[in-house]
Amino acid sequence: MREFDDAAVIAAIDPVRLIDEVTACLADLGTGTAAQMSKSSLPIAGGGFFLSVAAVVPRLGLAASKWASYVPGTAGAPGVSTSRITVSDASTGEALAIVDGMAATQLRTAATAIAVARRFGAAQPEAIAFVGFGPTNRAVFDLLGRLPWTPSNIRIAVRSSASRDALAASFARLPQITVTTDVAAAVTGTHLAFSATGASTPVAALELLAPGGVAVSLDGSGTWTSDPDSIVIDDRTSADGTSPVAVAFANGEQLRVRPSQRLLADVAGSAVTDVALAAILLPGVNGVSA
Repeated sequence: MREFDDAAVIAAIDPVRLIDEVTACLADLGTGTAAQMSKSSLPIAGGGFFLSVAAVVPRLGLAASKWASYVPGTAGAPGVSTSRITVSDASTGEALAIVDGMAATQLRTAATAIAVARRFGAAQPEAIAFVGFGPTNRAVFDLLGRLPWTPSNIRIAVRSSASRDALAASFARLPQITVTTDVAAAVTGTHLAFSATGASTPVAALELLAPGGVAVSLDGSGTWTSDPDSIVIDDRTSADGTSPVAVAFANGEQLRVRPSQRLLADVAGSAVTDVALAAILLPGVNGVSA
């Protein structure tokens, strides 16, 4: 059985291929040719939790289960996340690999965010906003940076002036990047926004996006306000084992009645995307191409 740590995952993953495979696995889920369990969680004292997810994608001949945890930060100490993915043969159940560390989750989450943005918005938007810039949104930013295109206008909204000043200094040689504490200023007029803030109340307004704009929320739909004309979909597993996002991927569903409608995609994470990443880590297994 193979083992992968963060460094091995980062070295093995081609971003374009990962985005393509994530897109394909979400479509598989939407047609019912892949299956996943609803997330299960157990509380940890102090507001943390354990999390379990699992999925099988017969097209790839692979299944994966994840056991993860999150413990919130305290004064002077950041929150701590853990993740271990077990990859198995979808037919025999044989254990094929263990993937330890957060790189796999961050990469597949970033790839999912970009795949969703491309499916429901512009493939290569020129103006992008990041609301929050912790590890999750940073992973999206870094993955975008590995793609063969460069947005001409990137706006990053952070909570504190100290974070703003530190980030601005680190991006000083990149004039296309603006760092601010003003969320409204960052979001206004953009065609694509990613949010990952950990907030429990709204921090951004969907109607500030340009007409037809897309917001991909990686921290729940409650971080955005939306007007009645907007569209809100999520990727949570429903009773039939799919999700609104997966069904839209699979069926080519036209979500907008008018091109000008704004869309909020609440992306909590689909287990089939862990299988997508595993397929790239294990080329040649069960017919998966290298």
